[in-house]
Amino acid sequence: MLQDNLIFLFSLIGIGFVALLVNNFFSTREQQQEYRTKRLRELNKASGEALETLAILREANCRSEIIDALSGYVVSMIGEISMLAPDSDLLQDISAQKESTDRVNPAPGGFNNDRALKKAQIHIQHAEKLCIEMAQAGKLSVSRAKQFQHDLYWLHVSVFVDAHIHQGNYYLQRDDKLLAMSHYKHAKAMIARANVPQKQKQNYIDTIRDLLNQARPSSALAAGNLAASLAELTAKEGKEEQG
Repeated sequence: MLQDNLIFLFSLIGIGFVALLVNNFFSTREQQQEYRTKRLRELNKASGEALETLAILREANCRSEIIDALSGYVVSMIGEISMLAPDSDLLQDISAQKESTDRVNPAPGGFNNDRALKKAQIHIQHAEKLCIEMAQAGKLSVSRAKQFQHDLYWLHVSVFVDAHIHQGNYYLQRDDKLLAMSHYKHAKAMIARANVPQKQKQNYIDTIRDLLNQARPSSALAAGNLAASLAELTAKEGKEEQG
């Protein structure tokens, strides 16, 4: 009788232990599935935003070192996606987007309206955040991250200055010198405020100075306009006296 009771007791213990193992297996599997789903959602968002940023940086002719670093960061995210979901549509979509982004070329004059400039500003700022993320993840040294941030700041300034110069040239070609000068002066002010060494600004300073001189009416032209206006006024007064 005692032996039967012990056998029954051990059987209950065994069944309980197996039940715990099964429950733990399914619980762990469910947690892993939840983590996988959550992580894939994060990677989808992060890699998509990074690829859009890369495309903008390529259009803006950003330094190749920054492009390569960010591209490598995206590749690492794609690698993680391939481990979590090797045959998924997500992996195919992100891989295709990466290939498309790699084919983007510099586009001079591509940021010449408010919407394009705002989009460029948002993505350049996002690139700075990605540099910080890479440094925190050990994928980029702190010193390189700071240098990249400085370069991206200058890229941001350059994109806006180039846009104003482009618009100024557009109006100058149409002999609308007042609007042309307005854009050149905006470009000049942005360069003056830029927190970079004077040597880095000099090419822009020289270029804008030359453009302002082209847009500014010469003294002879100003005198001619004044003389023509006075002659017109005199003729008008003469007609009124005759009338």
